[in-house]
Amino acid sequence: MSGPEPGRPSGGGIRAWAELLRVSALFSVPGDALAGAAAAGRRPGRGTMYAVGASLCLYEAGMALNDWADRAEDAVDRPHRPLPSGRIAPAAALGAAGLLTAAGLALASRAGRPALTAA
Repeated sequence: MSGPEPGRPSGGGIRAWAELLRVSALFSVPGDALAGAAAAGRRPGRGTMYAVGASLCLYEAGMALNDWADRAEDAVDRPHRPLPSGRIAPAAALGAAGLLTAAGLALASRAGRPALTAA
């Protein structure tokens, strides 16, 4: 099968989700939490790793939510993107954003009150 039937969005494949979530940009995200720990004079530890995980989840949630919010514009300007092309259903992207936000907040809560407040 080459793709979804016209008018019927699919759940998407790994490639479509990687494109939606911009997985290639993830490598820049952990540096923020690590820099924050260094600025606070702390050595990276368990809390820092939870903060890194929270940052990754919240970043990904933002990517999915951004494409969900811009889906009408993307249908005109970027029809090849996962949502306008039908490779991922808008509801799936919105659901993923919600789950990733919840996971990010849960991880931030494990990192400590300051991390949760920032999240």
